[in-house]
Amino acid sequence: MKSIFDSIERRKVLITCGTGGVGKTTVSASIGVKAAMLGKKVIVITIDPAKRLATSLGLEKLGHEPTDLTTALEKCSGKKIPGKLFALMPKSRESFERMIRSLTTNEAAVQRIFKNPILSTFSQDFSGANEYLALEELIFFHLEKDFDLVILDTPPSRNTLSFLEAPQLLARFFEEKLIRFLVMPANRFLAFGMRKAFSVLERLTGAGFMNQLFDFGEALFEVQENFLLKLKSIHKLLQSEEVGFLLVAAPTPESAPEIGHFLEQIGERGFHFDGVFLNRSVGHLRPDPTSTDESERLLSAIAAREKIAYASLKSAADSKHRGLSAELFYHQLPELARDVHGLEDLFHVSTLFDRDSL
Repeated sequence: MKSIFDSIERRKVLITCGTGGVGKTTVSASIGVKAAMLGKKVIVITIDPAKRLATSLGLEKLGHEPTDLTTALEKCSGKKIPGKLFALMPKSRESFERMIRSLTTNEAAVQRIFKNPILSTFSQDFSGANEYLALEELIFFHLEKDFDLVILDTPPSRNTLSFLEAPQLLARFFEEKLIRFLVMPANRFLAFGMRKAFSVLERLTGAGFMNQLFDFGEALFEVQENFLLKLKSIHKLLQSEEVGFLLVAAPTPESAPEIGHFLEQIGERGFHFDGVFLNRSVGHLRPDPTSTDESERLLSAIAAREKIAYASLKSAADSKHRGLSAELFYHQLPELARDVHGLEDLFHVSTLFDRDSL
């Protein structure tokens, strides 16, 4: 890939990854704006409790159904655009319910899960649930084939790789020996005995909680086989040429180990990594290194540090990507004077992609 334009043209799905606070949501939305300007019908999906995408788009909120932003984009760009731009912020419960319905046609089993109060806790708080539900939305809209490009802004995390590990986390839940022991028909008698043994917990958690937990486990176990098959189909899609991964990173030397580790994990999984956005850079400024002004000297020091960072990032890519890093692009995006608060700002960021990549 020579630039983000190659990724927009070649891929059906783009997945932006990165640790929290690096501007990943802004970059994702800006790619969506650029894709629409290039004639693509694109949807940007984010699972973000902080609602950064809604803020970036200048909206009070985003719903579970796609919001058409094409008219607003045309207004801020001042011209008719050939594509269409949609955005979506799924709700965990609705995404989880859609996932369950995709796994079985047994309405009784579906309702058994939906009516269990444990559903709300599981869909919101279980480790890996948000990340997996992001994949669930991606699969849904990819299979619908209503969009030329699906952009997935992965959930915020301290660990870039947590998104990639989410399916395995949920798979382990279904394969836990204790859960299997409790729900297998041959163990119903023992399970009943254990329910009585756990009755003391109900004094702490509320009447009926343990029964609700076991019932929820039994209901999920009924769709286990289809769920594990779906995990395989998701992994197969992520490995296909239709999907490209992007990394948003800070332009600091500390980012080098991050990109090196990320590239290594991407390669091990057989995924396609397209490029890196080095966000919030001041390297575009040209400070005077001979100046005695304190602000100029500080700016020169930051610019020199960023130069080292770029070299370190590319070196890490070389070592981990085994000589294939020439196929990666590196886009440098400058630190903006203010936060992104609307489509006008996103349109401005998207124009920065027109600059030559590093």
